[in-house]
Amino acid sequence: MKASEIMTRGVRSVPPEAAVEAVAGLLLAHAISAVPVVDAAGVPLGVVSEADFVRRPELSTQKRRSWWLAFVADPQGGAEEFVRTHGRTAADVMHRGVVAVGPDAELAQVAELLDRKRVKRVFVVDDGAIAGVISRSDFVRAVAASTKPEGAPGTRGDGEMREEVERRIGQEPWAPRALVTVVVAGGVVDLLGMVTSEPERAALRILAREVAGVREVRDHLVVRPIPFAVGVM
Repeated sequence: MKASEIMTRGVRSVPPEAAVEAVAGLLLAHAISAVPVVDAAGVPLGVVSEADFVRRPELSTQKRRSWWLAFVADPQGGAEEFVRTHGRTAADVMHRGVVAVGPDAELAQVAELLDRKRVKRVFVVDDGAIAGVISRSDFVRAVAASTKPEGAPGTRGDGEMREEVERRIGQEPWAPRALVTVVVAGGVVDLLGMVTSEPERAALRILAREVAGVREVRDHLVVRPIPFAVGVM
């Protein structure tokens, strides 16, 4: 799937000069956790999120450094922090830059960015302007709307399904390929052999169940942990 297939369209945005109070009101009014800051051409400049309202002088929640820490701290860093916590416009408080992909980006790329950048959302940018946003909730909706391609009865032979199960097992680095036998009859998969852990056993059941046309998976696997050899000095 592509980013454009699951992204939320009609993204709310604010200009750099938008007042902090107006941005907060926008987040509340539309039940969103963040809003991009864009220039007159719609090009994203940064993001203001709920986290940017936690440390504010209005709430007496701004950080207070001890005198000795303030003495040794980088003055520039302290000044930047003051701007972010006391600023009155979106440009003051925003995190500069956005994590973004193009509309044709694969969902795997989006998922990787969410994990690696430790962000809650990835913006979709088309021709320099924001076209949509993808958050974890969009992945949840995509999974809820997806359906497993079961395949009509008789459209896939048992041999074809067995070959696909074996092929998928062969592609997984964690799978004990030489220790597992796959038997398919009437769309029912029997898994026989040995695995080294319960997670491997569970993963093989799920892997087989994902194959189109499979009606049932029967687990006959035996768990035999591999003992670790202790070196002799």
